[in-house]
Amino acid sequence: MRLNLWILTSSASAFASAVAALGVGVGGSDLQQPLVSHQPSKIPPLGFGTWNLDPSNVTEAVSAAIQAGYRHIDCAKAYNNQEAVGKGIADGLKKTGLKRSDIWITSKLWNDQYGSPVNPPGKRMANTDV
Repeated sequence: MRLNLWILTSSASAFASAVAALGVGVGGSDLQQPLVSHQPSKIPPLGFGTWNLDPSNVTEAVSAAIQAGYRHIDCAKAYNNQEAVGKGIADGLKKTGLKRSDIWITSKLWNDQYGSPVNPPGKRMANTDV
Protein backbone atom coordinates (compact mmCIF):
# COMPACT_ATOMS: atom_id res chain seq x y z
CA MET A 1 0.00 0.00 0.00
CA ARG A 2 1.31 3.45 -0.85
CA LEU A 3 0.03 6.42 1.10
CA ASN A 4 0.76 9.93 -0.06
CA LEU A 5 0.10 12.45 2.67
CA TRP A 6 0.37 16.15 1.92
CA ILE A 7 0.26 18.66 4.73
CA LEU A 8 0.59 22.21 3.46
CA THR A 9 1.88 24.58 6.11
CA SER A 10 4.07 27.62 6.25
CA SER A 11 6.25 26.48 9.13
CA ALA A 12 7.92 23.38 10.48
CA SER A 13 6.17 23.78 13.85
CA ALA A 14 2.76 23.87 12.16
CA PHE A 15 3.79 20.74 10.24
CA ALA A 16 4.85 18.96 13.43
CA SER A 17 1.52 19.87 15.07
CA ALA A 18 -0.43 18.59 12.07
CA VAL A 19 1.51 15.32 12.04
CA ALA A 20 1.04 14.88 15.78
CA ALA A 21 -2.72 15.44 15.38
CA LEU A 22 -2.78 12.59 12.85
CA GLY A 23 -1.17 10.27 15.38
CA VAL A 24 1.87 9.69 13.19
CA GLY A 25 5.11 9.57 15.08
CA VAL A 26 7.03 7.93 17.84
CA GLY A 27 4.59 5.85 19.85
CA GLY A 28 1.77 6.86 17.48
CA SER A 29 0.18 4.72 14.82
CA ASP A 30 1.67 1.75 13.03
CA LEU A 31 2.31 3.84 9.90
CA GLN A 32 6.04 3.93 10.60
CA GLN A 33 6.39 0.18 11.10
CA PRO A 34 8.76 -1.03 8.38
CA LEU A 35 7.59 -2.95 5.36
CA VAL A 36 9.29 -6.32 5.21
CA SER A 37 10.30 -7.42 1.75
CA HIS A 38 12.66 -9.91 0.17
CA GLN A 39 15.46 -7.44 0.86
CA PRO A 40 17.30 -7.43 4.18
CA SER A 41 16.50 -3.72 4.62
CA LYS A 42 13.22 -2.49 6.04
CA ILE A 43 11.64 0.59 4.46
CA PRO A 44 9.18 2.69 6.51
CA PRO A 45 6.08 3.03 4.29
CA LEU A 46 5.36 6.69 5.07
CA GLY A 47 8.04 9.05 3.84
CA PHE A 48 8.59 12.78 4.24
CA GLY A 49 8.96 14.32 0.79
CA THR A 50 11.39 17.18 0.30
CA TRP A 51 10.28 18.30 -3.16
CA ASN A 52 9.04 21.86 -3.45
CA LEU A 53 9.75 22.79 0.18
CA ASP A 54 10.18 26.48 0.94
CA PRO A 55 13.96 26.99 0.58
CA SER A 56 14.03 29.18 3.69
CA ASN A 57 13.09 26.33 6.05
CA VAL A 58 14.07 23.03 4.41
CA THR A 59 16.52 22.19 7.21
CA GLU A 60 13.96 22.99 9.92
CA ALA A 61 11.20 21.04 8.13
CA VAL A 62 13.30 17.89 7.68
CA SER A 63 14.49 18.04 11.29
CA ALA A 64 10.89 18.51 12.50
CA ALA A 65 9.77 15.55 10.40
CA ILE A 66 12.33 13.28 12.04
CA GLN A 67 11.37 14.62 15.48
CA ALA A 68 7.69 13.97 14.64
CA GLY A 69 8.47 10.33 13.91
CA TYR A 70 9.26 10.11 10.20
CA ARG A 71 11.92 7.51 9.55
CA HIS A 72 11.87 7.75 5.74
CA ILE A 73 13.10 10.90 3.96
CA ASP A 74 12.48 11.17 0.22
CA CYS A 75 14.79 13.46 -1.75
CA ALA A 76 16.41 13.90 -5.17
CA LYS A 77 19.29 15.80 -6.67
CA ALA A 78 16.84 17.54 -9.03
CA TYR A 79 15.11 19.20 -6.04
CA ASN A 80 18.24 21.38 -5.55
CA ASN A 81 17.94 21.34 -1.77
CA GLN A 82 20.28 18.46 -0.92
CA GLU A 83 22.59 20.39 1.39
CA ALA A 84 19.69 21.74 3.46
CA VAL A 85 18.08 18.27 3.58
CA GLY A 86 21.37 16.79 4.82
CA LYS A 87 21.62 19.44 7.55
CA GLY A 88 18.01 18.76 8.56
CA ILE A 89 18.69 15.03 8.78
CA ALA A 90 21.78 15.65 10.94
CA ASP A 91 19.85 18.04 13.21
CA GLY A 92 16.85 15.70 13.51
CA LEU A 93 19.07 12.74 14.37
CA LYS A 94 20.94 14.79 16.98
CA LYS A 95 17.74 16.08 18.62
CA THR A 96 16.14 12.61 18.77
CA GLY A 97 19.25 10.66 19.69
CA LEU A 98 18.78 8.46 16.62
CA LYS A 99 21.57 7.09 14.45
CA ARG A 100 21.79 7.30 10.66
CA SER A 101 20.98 3.58 10.51
CA ASP A 102 17.60 4.30 12.16
CA ILE A 103 16.24 6.13 9.12
CA TRP A 104 15.79 5.36 5.43
CA ILE A 105 16.78 7.94 2.81
CA THR A 106 15.43 7.60 -0.70
CA SER A 107 17.17 9.66 -3.37
CA LYS A 108 17.00 9.76 -7.12
CA LEU A 109 19.37 10.61 -9.95
CA TRP A 110 18.77 11.15 -13.66
CA ASN A 111 20.02 8.21 -15.73
CA ASP A 112 22.99 10.20 -17.04
CA GLN A 113 24.23 10.91 -13.49
CA TYR A 114 24.97 7.37 -12.35
CA GLY A 115 28.52 7.18 -13.67
CA SER A 116 30.19 3.90 -14.60
CA PRO A 117 28.43 0.53 -14.17
CA VAL A 118 31.02 -0.33 -11.52
CA ASN A 119 30.07 2.38 -9.07
CA PRO A 120 30.56 1.62 -5.34
CA PRO A 121 27.52 2.37 -3.13
CA GLY A 122 29.32 5.16 -1.24
CA LYS A 123 30.07 6.93 -4.49
CA ARG A 124 26.46 6.57 -5.68
CA MET A 125 25.10 8.29 -2.55
CA ALA A 126 27.78 10.96 -2.85
CA ASN A 127 26.31 11.84 -6.26
CA THR A 128 23.10 12.96 -4.54
CA ASP A 129 24.86 15.63 -2.41
CA VAL A 130 22.76 14.71 0.66
